[in-house]
Amino acid sequence: MRRLLAVALAFAAPTALAQRLPLNPAVTQDNIAETICLPGWTRTVRPPVSYTNAIKRERLLAAGLPLDLMADFQLDHTVPLSLGGAPDDPHNLALMDRDEAEAKDRIERCLPHAVCDGRVPLEAAQQAIWRDWRAAATFCAR
Repeated sequence: MRRLLAVALAFAAPTALAQRLPLNPAVTQDNIAETICLPGWTRTVRPPVSYTNAIKRERLLAAGLPLDLMADFQLDHTVPLSLGGAPDDPHNLALMDRDEAEAKDRIERCLPHAVCDGRVPLEAAQQAIWRDWRAAATFCAR
């Protein structure tokens, strides 16, 4: 069943290779102290649940999954808001099962610290998590 879900999700979400990197133009390396490194900043840019739930429903239906599985999935920002990802760009939103989203959340918590501490440039972290969030964990170990 998990394999079937993974295949269905692959067709329901935009692919990283086919899309531009969806970034928030208000976030740059030069202003990270006033944006992503400022505690609570992501709350100021997070889109409303009504917006994300509508996309989540569309993606579930496109994957051929019933809407009663809404609670089993999360609509995740591929480039997280905490790294300057575009808040409401549908190309930056991917349907993920809860277990996978929770694993990615751990990396999403450490990468901004690496950027804000100056260990990793913002663009490098954004590119890494966009390409392969699992591999981006290597930045957390630096």
